[in-house]
Amino acid sequence: MAIPIFAHRVLLLLLLLYCSSLGASTTHPDLEPLLAFRDSSDAANEKLWDWNSTGVSPCSWSGVSCSRNRVSRLVLEDLDLSGSIQPLTGLTQLRVLSLKHNRLSGPIPDLSNLTALKLLFLSDNGFSGKFPPSVLSLIHLYRLDLSHNNLSGEVPPTLNHLTHLLTLRLDGNRFSGPITGIVLPTLQEFNVSGNRLQGEIPKSLSAFPESAFSQNTGLCGSPLQSCNGIVGDPSEGPGSNGEVASPLMPGAGPSIVSSSPSSIPGSTNPALSGNPHRRARMKPVALIAIIVGDAIVLAVISLLLYCYFWRNYMGKIGGEGQKGSKLMESEKIVYSSSPYPTQAG
Repeated sequence: MAIPIFAHRVLLLLLLLYCSSLGASTTHPDLEPLLAFRDSSDAANEKLWDWNSTGVSPCSWSGVSCSRNRVSRLVLEDLDLSGSIQPLTGLTQLRVLSLKHNRLSGPIPDLSNLTALKLLFLSDNGFSGKFPPSVLSLIHLYRLDLSHNNLSGEVPPTLNHLTHLLTLRLDGNRFSGPITGIVLPTLQEFNVSGNRLQGEIPKSLSAFPESAFSQNTGLCGSPLQSCNGIVGDPSEGPGSNGEVASPLMPGAGPSIVSSSPSSIPGSTNPALSGNPHRRARMKPVALIAIIVGDAIVLAVISLLLYCYFWRNYMGKIGGEGQKGSKLMESEKIVYSSSPYPTQAG
C-alpha cells in the first residue's frame, strides 16, 4: 500500500512543477521592452495609460499589433511622447515602428536587433546625434524617414547596404558633407533638403526634383545649378539676340523649304527625265507598286504590333494576378509611405 501512495505523491509533485513552469512561460516575451519604453517616454502614464503589467499579453494595448503572438507593429504617432527611448532590443519580430510627430529626444537607440523591421518612421521629433549606425544593419528596410530632427554629421555611403530601400527622407536636419557615394537603384522617394550638405549631386540621384536638394547652399549639379557656374543658353551666340541661325544658311533668317521635291535647287528626278513616252508608260506601274507595297508593309507592321502588345498585356494580367494572390494583406503596408497616416495611437 505504501508504494501506490508514494507514486501518487510523486505524480502530484510533477503536476505542480509543470503548472508552475507553464505559468512562468505565459509571460509575453515582448512585455518587458514595451514597459521599459513606456517608462522612458511616458513616465506619468498619461498617454499610454492602458499599458500595464497586469495583463498577460500586450497585443491589446493601444498602438500595438501582433502576429503569431509577437509584436509586429508599434505605431505611436501624435501622442506628445517625450524623453529618450529604450533600445527595444527584445522586439525581434517588429516590422513597423512609427513614432513620428512626438517630442522624443536624445540619440536614436540601438535598433540592430530589430532584424525584421521594414518601415521606420521617426520624423518630427527632437532626436540628436549622428546618423544611427544600427540602422545600416536593417537590410530588410523599405522606408526610412528621419526628417525634421536635430541629427548631424555626414550621411554614410554605407546606406547602399539597404538595397530594398524605397524611401529615404533626411530633410530638416543638420547633416553635412557630401552625398556622392549614395547609389540606391530602388529609391522612389528621396529628400535631403534643409541640411548643410556640400559637393556635387551624384548622377544616381539627379532624377529627383530640385526640391529634394533645396536649402543646401553647398550642393551643385543636376537638378541644381552646375558646379562650374550657370552656363548660358547655347542657342544664344554672340550678337544673335536670342535668334537661332538656320542650319542651311548660317547668319540668315529661317528658310522655308518647299514640300515638292522638284522645287529643290539643283535636284533632278531620273524618273521624270528622258523620253516623255517612256515616262508616261512607267508612271502608273510605279504608283501601283508603291501603293501595294505600302499597304503590305503597313499590314505586316500592324499585325506584329498587335501580337506584341497583346502578349505583353496578357502576361501583365497573369503576373499581377499571381502576385496579388500571394501578397498578404499585412504586407501591403510595406508599399505605403506611412503605415497609418491618420492613426494617433
